[in-house]
Amino acid sequence: MFRRSIIAALMTAAVTAAVTAAAVITAKVITENEDNKDEEDEGVHFIDLEEEEEKELKPEIAAVKDLYPFLDTDFIETQFERNPEFNRQYPADTLITMSHKAKFADRETTEKYVGIAKENGFETEAIGAFEIVITRKFFTSEGKILSDIYNVANQVCALNGIYEGYRIEE
Repeated sequence: MFRRSIIAALMTAAVTAAVTAAAVITAKVITENEDNKDEEDEGVHFIDLEEEEEKELKPEIAAVKDLYPFLDTDFIETQFERNPEFNRQYPADTLITMSHKAKFADRETTEKYVGIAKENGFETEAIGAFEIVITRKFFTSEGKILSDIYNVANQVCALNGIYEGYRIEE
């Protein structure tokens, strides 16, 4: 019986030593992995989007953005800055021909766009499978050219198309 107690004690000690050794090894591996992880992550920097400051918009740009939600703010600003030039170059009551070029991903969307353009007084011309030029003549007034650009570009973007630009001719 004494022998059994000694054997049991030895076995318990062996098991305890094995568990302790396994715990020490596991802790060492975890620590090494965390150290390596820290070294690897040094080049990664996360940005907290909630803390990132939003670009301050001028009230007039914000108002245009509200009217034309599908347009990019930079596009709105760029065209807005051109408005004085439009008004100077094409004074009120100047007859102009305004053309807009757009591209779409499929026939169905292209046809939908053509239908909308025709309903709004534009002539249409296909220049590719899904690329369209729409044109109309009108007499200018303060801001009318800019409004036409915004209206057409917004419609193109609403249909997930690409607004490629415009051309103005007298």
